[in-house]
Amino acid sequence: MTMSPQPDVPVLIETASRSGFSMTRCHYLSIECDDPRAGWNLQLQATSTPFLLLNLVGIVQQPFGAPRFNTYGLIDRLFELVEDEKSLTINFEDIWLPNSLFHGEVTVGDVYRVGTKLFTVAYQYRDGRHSTETFEQLCQELHNDIVFSEDETRAFKEWTAEQFLMAQNQSPKNVELQLPTRKQE
Repeated sequence: MTMSPQPDVPVLIETASRSGFSMTRCHYLSIECDDPRAGWNLQLQATSTPFLLLNLVGIVQQPFGAPRFNTYGLIDRLFELVEDEKSLTINFEDIWLPNSLFHGEVTVGDVYRVGTKLFTVAYQYRDGRHSTETFEQLCQELHNDIVFSEDETRAFKEWTAEQFLMAQNQSPKNVELQLPTRKQE
């Protein structure tokens, strides 16, 4: 996977802003690896040593083979490749961003590209490493590190709609665990 020319992370608007609340909840994609893998090395300065890495979590910045998730197929391929690996899990995680970072109307499903510095500050805030006041101040300083991504918004909305259709048309994995419908009650 090649790096983006300007490192950033795609985030999807999960909950649009509410009156009286100054934050917007956003989702991003992460990939977890719970099983130890041989062959990792830690390199510091000019020296390297074998390194057992457990509970590895990586933040997805772009799809395989493309700089942006600008088509449905690129999103689907990422999920297929990750889910085919037995020790990897792909997740939607969340961060909060101040409403002041967004210009114009923000809707659920919109995709924004967030620079790695701004993303890191939001990640740290979520984990309690910044006060709200400090977080908002840092976000104000990094306000240019967020850009609306029209083509990724379109692609993720198409992909999400298809996932809902597929879920509605699938039989339950375990019928005994299926919630009853109103007709069955």
